[in-house]
Amino acid sequence: MRRFSSIAARFTLGVLLFQPILFTLTVSAQSVRLVSELVPAQDLANGFNPDLILHDADIFDANGMSLPQLRAFLASRGALGRITVTDIDGAEKSPADVIWRVAHSYKINPKYLLVLLQKEQSLVEHPNPSQRQLDWAMGYGVCDSCSKDDPAIQAFKGFANQIEYAAKQHRERYLIQLLSTGVTISGHAPGRTVLIDGVEVTPQNNATAMLYTYTPHIHGNLNAWRIWRRWFSLNFPEGSLVYSKDAETYYLIRHGQKRPFTSRLAAASMLDITKAITAEQGQLAAYPDGIPLSYPNYSIVETPEGKRYLIVGESKRLIVDDAAFRKLGFSLDDVVEGTEEELLSYVNGRDITVTSEYPTGILARDPKGTIWFVQDGERRKILHPAFLNLYFKGKRAKEMTGAQIDALTHAGVFMLRDGELVKTPDEPAVYVIETGLKRPIMSGEAFEQLGWQWHNIVTLPASLLDSYESGLPVEVQIPPPLLDESIVTLTSSL
Repeated sequence: MRRFSSIAARFTLGVLLFQPILFTLTVSAQSVRLVSELVPAQDLANGFNPDLILHDADIFDANGMSLPQLRAFLASRGALGRITVTDIDGAEKSPADVIWRVAHSYKINPKYLLVLLQKEQSLVEHPNPSQRQLDWAMGYGVCDSCSKDDPAIQAFKGFANQIEYAAKQHRERYLIQLLSTGVTISGHAPGRTVLIDGVEVTPQNNATAMLYTYTPHIHGNLNAWRIWRRWFSLNFPEGSLVYSKDAETYYLIRHGQKRPFTSRLAAASMLDITKAITAEQGQLAAYPDGIPLSYPNYSIVETPEGKRYLIVGESKRLIVDDAAFRKLGFSLDDVVEGTEEELLSYVNGRDITVTSEYPTGILARDPKGTIWFVQDGERRKILHPAFLNLYFKGKRAKEMTGAQIDALTHAGVFMLRDGELVKTPDEPAVYVIETGLKRPIMSGEAFEQLGWQWHNIVTLPASLLDSYESGLPVEVQIPPPLLDESIVTLTSSL
């Protein structure tokens, strides 16, 4: 893959001799291709966006992977976990140690360096790479039509050199160019539209501009996205609330999508944001964006057509007339304006009529002291006091007579919500609730890698958890540790 602009004539002692040449892209409408002509529909459906391939932290978070994790990752996949190479100081080291040194020298994410190794020479997952693959591990200095035997590029040959120069190129050239002149040597910059393989591409961040500078083709960057998604995107249980710290956005994981909340208030009104999983945008890459959730829970939203809806969680409930509206106890001051388009993100719930009972739900206590959740003429039994603290903190139960309780339809028990972390007092096993099932979390490493916090685990009686059927275990691929005795020597020529 071409690494430098075609205007670069020669290299000297590892320093590329070029001057930035900026250009203006002008294309006729007839020459512009659709991205769907180049990218498979499945990749587009899974969230590939040529304008936003990776996020800045995906490239520049030097703490994206620890050294033990890096060693274990390579050991679980291919020969890079069991060979040695020669570093730039002449010392024999494991590839993981070379990658780690370079990552921290140039403040580059080790995960990104792994992706480049796989994209360029399939090195991470190769069981027996050739010396030539190792020598040109990052494809650095090699243009599409160049010979790897060209004397002008021999200074870049060798595994350690390739890692070194690729990292240096991103941190000390591409990034500095973006910060100083606003564009990279190839003319890529956030917000600047260019033509890539006949497709108009407008990078949304520095990372994407740098990716197109390093590999000026959509297909090559699609492969990088696929590798990142396959290795580093996390699979969160259904109903998880995830906070992206780099996007400063809360997401609800639902039906294979990440649905953004348009405000912190909207998220907090529906879920306990203190229990949100913190993740990076790159870890959410497997999830295409869903329709945003715009309104706080129990908002009254009125459309331009005069329809009013009560927002209850992820559903909207039509208030059929003014009498039903008045019975809810709201006033016109409580109504917010909305559009049918915004409301498309909410599923249709039951219509609210003047005969609807407690459409927003209340707690009720019967004469025997049993607590019920009452909504729409139905009652669900609260099985344990922990439910009150979890979902009804500060709420007082309405006293009801036996006759009033009996008049309500018995709809079963009140269930734990999706994403709740639970255990019993006498067993160490921890479960996450997902669609009414309890899914065992198989290890502490998996628990922490998915971003959960130990203090959010709720202890409940075994008899209560026994009433939940078990679902599939929650597992995150944790590669085995690297065994020193598995190291063999394979020296890359520098």
